[in-house]
Amino acid sequence: MRVEFMPGIAAISGAMKGKNGKRIVFTHHKSDKLGQGRMYLRDANAYQRSTPPSEKERAARVRFQEISAQVSAMSAEEKHRYAQEMHDAKLMFNGKKYVSLRGYIMARLYAEIGDR
Repeated sequence: MRVEFMPGIAAISGAMKGKNGKRIVFTHHKSDKLGQGRMYLRDANAYQRSTPPSEKERAARVRFQEISAQVSAMSAEEKHRYAQEMHDAKLMFNGKKYVSLRGYIMARLYAEIGDR
């Protein structure tokens, strides 16, 4: 169904679980004007992956888990050091602006380990 967003929202994309157990999915189609989009109601458990994760995808998940665990285990001093680096770099790293310290730290750690 086509929907019109409230003033101030140009476009929206994503899904959320509704109270009735259905997923509400919002999309924006190229034919939609700014401020308009489409909304679909889907069964929350309807999506079933048709193929198993590839070896590359499994490796990426493991790498994400490792880096996420490193960030969680950091001391306050380490996080403060990264916060100072982030501030000094004006929130930028590798040409991207980060709004959260966790995202900035994860990007730095990904860059350090590279593509194993």
